[in-house]
Amino acid sequence: MRSFNKIFIIALPRCATVSLCDALGLLGIPTAHLGCIYGEATGEHFHPQRLSRIYQQISCGDYDLDILRECRGLADYPACCPSVFQQLDRQFPGSLFVNVRRDDDLVGWLQSVERQFVGLQLVKQNSAASADEQHFMQVMLSLRAMTFGQSQFDPEVFLRAYHAYQRQVEQTFAARPEVLLQFDDTADLEMVGFEKLCKFLECPNPGRPFPNSNTHSQRPQAAFMQALIDGTVTSLTGIQTTGMPLEHSKSKGAGLSK
Repeated sequence: MRSFNKIFIIALPRCATVSLCDALGLLGIPTAHLGCIYGEATGEHFHPQRLSRIYQQISCGDYDLDILRECRGLADYPACCPSVFQQLDRQFPGSLFVNVRRDDDLVGWLQSVERQFVGLQLVKQNSAASADEQHFMQVMLSLRAMTFGQSQFDPEVFLRAYHAYQRQVEQTFAARPEVLLQFDDTADLEMVGFEKLCKFLECPNPGRPFPNSNTHSQRPQAAFMQALIDGTVTSLTGIQTTGMPLEHSKSKGAGLSK
């Protein structure tokens, strides 16, 4: 196994961050996705108390994160926040980074983001949500704003943020390509995920299918689709109640400014 300090999955949300956490876990490298450490029994892949502590620390400029004494890296928020991953790079020299892009399916990415983000708010901010759930959602909204510039989903704003983020990743690691593993698309994970990851980490390939972890998305996405059917939300990316994009939304999405 290659020697490294920490490993950070800096892919944006809806870019297979949970699947990458599971893959690293299978290689003996436990990481935390939204505070939930690999191997912990939870269907939602987040740990509200730990995530709140992470947010509290970075809000105070403290990047010596407590959770990194319990595991070897982070995925999703806050590792994908533009300002945060650069601070983590400084705080933990000798670390490795993994990014996944979705340049070839940006409409699909935006629709996935809309279903998950709006759906999670429907689940965690409704009248039946507990105080802990509502607090967790406020932390998520704050981290979302740190990543995309605002907390409420807007396809134009989020697409611009996506392109700006990818440019920042490229610039940050231009002189150190050996510390960044980049997948051009989530489909690459199924085809060559372990091959590329194990080559990057200099470890044996487990010879098994790459994880495809998406159960955490089922409840938020079901809530979004039900609200769409009920007419209480309107899709900004052309999602229909069948889950298929409107034809005109494909061309509109493809033409959104970078």
